[in-house]
Order: sequence, then structure tokens, then C-alpha cells
Amino acid sequence: MRVTRSARAVHAFVRMPHHRSVPPTGPSGIIVNRDVLLRQFRDFYRTLQHCTLVDKVHLMAERPGVESLRVADQMASLGPVLLGMPLTGMEHRSSEFLETMRYVRGAGGPTTVSAYLQDNDACRCHSGDIVCLPQGVAVGHGPRTNAAAHQVLRELFGSGDAADGGTHGGDGPAVTNPGRSNKFEVVTLEQESDAPPLGDYFGFAGNNILLVWKDEHGLLAVDQLQQQLAKSELQLQVLYLEPGCHFLTFYGIDYTPDVLVQKGFERSMDTLAAAGLNPISVQWSEMDKLGISMRSTVLPLKFLQSPSSTGGLLQRSRNRVNRWAASQITQ
Repeated sequence: MRVTRSARAVHAFVRMPHHRSVPPTGPSGIIVNRDVLLRQFRDFYRTLQHCTLVDKVHLMAERPGVESLRVADQMASLGPVLLGMPLTGMEHRSSEFLETMRYVRGAGGPTTVSAYLQDNDACRCHSGDIVCLPQGVAVGHGPRTNAAAHQVLRELFGSGDAADGGTHGGDGPAVTNPGRSNKFEVVTLEQESDAPPLGDYFGFAGNNILLVWKDEHGLLAVDQLQQQLAKSELQLQVLYLEPGCHFLTFYGIDYTPDVLVQKGFERSMDTLAAAGLNPISVQWSEMDKLGISMRSTVLPLKFLQSPSSTGGLLQRSRNRVNRWAASQITQ
């Protein structure tokens, strides 16, 4: 199966916090200011609208419970494939996930998600452990994602030849891989039992740059990735950020230097700027107190559409006049 040339756009879905559901303290007992949290989220939403990471941002209605803010838990976008996560442990969120799919359909996206992982009862997989790279996908193996999920992903997205910007393997669905390599690899990265989701401390940005926390989890992930890609033509520059620094970036459909970074980590922002990226600081202190990462609050999906078809896909705007630079945002 091969992907024909198609228009592509990245849509991001976020959910407004439910004021009354925000607990007075976080898991560690630190007091959470609800009004400040809502103000920080509104600023984050406006910043996401104006940065170049996504083409359109969709704000979903608030729902009770802090868990509903982690909208990225539902699925992962691997090229044109929306891969649904197993519902084990998240059965109580089924109505929330159905509502999210209504927003996705309304935005012109697919009507359903691929259920390859959900159809295997042995699979345990967390969307945060899946990080897309130019040459494939890095998948964490640890407390949230097991070996059965890795096996399914390899069967679906194993190495294959690229054509027209897509790769495929076996009988699985095609995966978009915009023009930088002709092989698609599923790379396993072992994680410690106390490691957060892989995407919280390991991400792709800019032109073949990896952003990684400089702690035991980040160093372990980089070491494994470099070993497994040693024979590859892909060369990735590694930038180490301060541990605990929340950031938002991902491998999309177009080059973008923008990276959203938690305010207060000036050393990390200087590191990003020195590498030619555009770090944009956003307040994230109250979400951090709740144990919610910046990555988990944004569900980025890549919508594809053939030029001959019609539908709800919004064409990507090439006009960058209204985009924000870091210096234009009020600190």
C-alpha cells in the first residue's frame, strides 16, 4: 500500500480546564491556584494558535476531572494513521474519547481510529511513549507500554521502501515519512520503572534535532537510540534540557523552528536558541503542580486528503506574517 501525493495539515486539539474540578492541591501536596491555572491555559492556547507547530487549534468543551486535560492519551498520529490506544485502565474515559472523535470528525478528520492495538488483548500502550522521528518511530518499553505493543507496531510499521513521501511494511497501513529517508524503523527504547512517558523528556524539533532531559532517563534514551541508528544515514543533533522542563514539539509535516518551553528554564531556552530554534516561553507552573505535562494536553493529528477529493481539510497557509516570534510574546 502506498500513499499518493496529498495535501497535509496538522490539527491540534486541546481541552479547556473545568474550574470546579481543579483540586486545591496537586499530588505532591502543593497548593494549586485555579484562577492562575485558567489564565495560564488561555495564554498557552493563544500561543499555540500563533506558533508554526500546527495549522489549526481546536478548543474542546471542558469536562469534569483533571484526567480529561490529558487529551493526548486517546491516540497517536503516525503519518495518516490515527492509532487508538488500548482502553485498559481508561475505561471510565470512554465517553470523553467518543466526544473527542466528534471534534476530530467535525474538523475534517477520519471518522474512526485504527484499532490494531485495541484488538490485541495483551497490548498495553501509552501514546506518550510513541515519538515520531524522520526515519521511523521511537517507542518506550517500560511501565506503560509492553512488548506485545512493540510487536504489533513492528508488524504494522516495519521497515519498507518509501514512495511519494510514504513508507509501508507488511500488510499494515502506510505511514507518511516526508522525504528524508527510505526506511521506516520502529526503535525500542527501554525505560526505568520510574520514568515518565517518553515524549515528556524526549522529542523531535527543527531540522533533525532531539530535545532530551539531561537526567538518567534522557541519557539512557539517547544512548539506545544512537546505538540502534548507528548504521543509519540519519544524523540527529542532541540538545540537553534541564530535567523537569516541560516542552512541546513534534515531528510534523513541515519544518518549523518553534518550540514551546516552560517559563523559568532560561538555560534550556538559551540552548535551543543557540541551535537555531525559536523557543517560546509559556507559563506552566500550575499544570506542573497537577502532574500534567505540556505534551499530554495537546493532541496533534495529521489530516491527509487527495487533491482529487473534497472534504473538510483546511489548506495549510504559507503566510507567516501573523506568526509570533518569541520576542513578540509578553513575558
